Amino acid sequence: MKKFLKIITIVIVVLIVGILGYTYVSLNYYSPEDTEVEIDQTKLQYFQDSYEESRGAFRFQANKLRAKIDSVQLFSRNVPSKTNNDLTIDFCYVPAKKDARKLLILTSGTHGVEGYVGSAVQQMFMNEVLDVEMLDNVGILFVHAVNPFGFKYARRLTENNVDFNRNCDIENSIFSVENSGYNDLLGMLNPPGKANTESFKNKFFMLVVINKMLQKSKAVLRQAILQGQYEHKKGIYFGGFNFEPQLAILSEVFKSISADYETVFNIDLHTGYGERGTAHLFPNPIEDKKVKSTLENIFEGHEINWGDSDDFYVINGSFTDYIGKLLSDKFYLPMMLEYGTLNSQSTVGLVKSLHISVLENQGTQFGYKSVEDSIKIKNNYMQMFNPSSEMWRTKIMNDSKVILKLTIKNYADL
Repeated sequence: MKKFLKIITIVIVVLIVGILGYTYVSLNYYSPEDTEVEIDQTKLQYFQDSYEESRGAFRFQANKLRAKIDSVQLFSRNVPSKTNNDLTIDFCYVPAKKDARKLLILTSGTHGVEGYVGSAVQQMFMNEVLDVEMLDNVGILFVHAVNPFGFKYARRLTENNVDFNRNCDIENSIFSVENSGYNDLLGMLNPPGKANTESFKNKFFMLVVINKMLQKSKAVLRQAILQGQYEHKKGIYFGGFNFEPQLAILSEVFKSISADYETVFNIDLHTGYGERGTAHLFPNPIEDKKVKSTLENIFEGHEINWGDSDDFYVINGSFTDYIGKLLSDKFYLPMMLEYGTLNSQSTVGLVKSLHISVLENQGTQFGYKSVEDSIKIKNNYMQMFNPSSEMWRTKIMNDSKVILKLTIKNYADL
């Protein structure tokens, strides 16, 4: 009997050590591979290293457009800030030449740090995709750096720690929406104290998340975390207590520019979620059959995730949904184009993405245990939204060019 118990004990210990080792290695050495593509330096030229450089490059391409098309309008709006008086949303409006029936609004930087890639795509669209002939019945409004503070300071969030893509609505009742699932995860999502990458809890963060998944499910967990919350101002995915100042700025511009158009189509550019190096089409769930069929025609041959898969989640305060509410007299077509970075549709990728977000927010709110922690956490955060991989950048730019050329053609032909 003693021998049997000893064997059982050894087996249990081996299993525990194996599980600990697997979860530790899976999380701390996770590094998704890029799809092999030939690096194209002409596509890499659109990526800059700072908000100011990206803004300058956007303005440069916009001025090149105005030199070719004298009706192009360029203008900027300052976003109020307590720390920086040079944060602007930049606009380039290319009016339809003949019949102003359809407007395309291409937006970037709704989540600030994601603006590096969004800006690159906008610049490429201006320089390589946009053709005068496509403008007969389509006008295009480029909106650069919806959240310039986050872009400037490498955060998804605004100066008020607000996720702008959870902050948009025409009714302030959104700030009363309760997210009980988030509250159940508060200790995991918003830990107090300085961010310390070497702590036991952080090294084995995957075990913490797996334990929560076993209690609920991956889908339930994802929804609770990502839908947005309006209670914890120092927490992740905080939607705010009130509307952020750029919402009024954007509202005024959208109403003015769209006044003469019948149809408005928004593509909001994002990075982070999904399979690495893949351009995903992720609208918030849509019930209107005409809207869905029209979007399917526009994105002919490309899969649209309509929210009916296990990988999907619904968000409150969506920027793309807000534009439709604001322009309720228009036929409105919303789409979010998201470039995956960490294979977050997989369990390990999801946990890694969440861990990076939790540590970055903890460090911002409460400080870092060491300089090394600060450097490591900020670098991981930047790589999650703006990968430095030249293969990744080349692939998503190549794919974007194909998608956007098809999109504008199909939209014009509707």
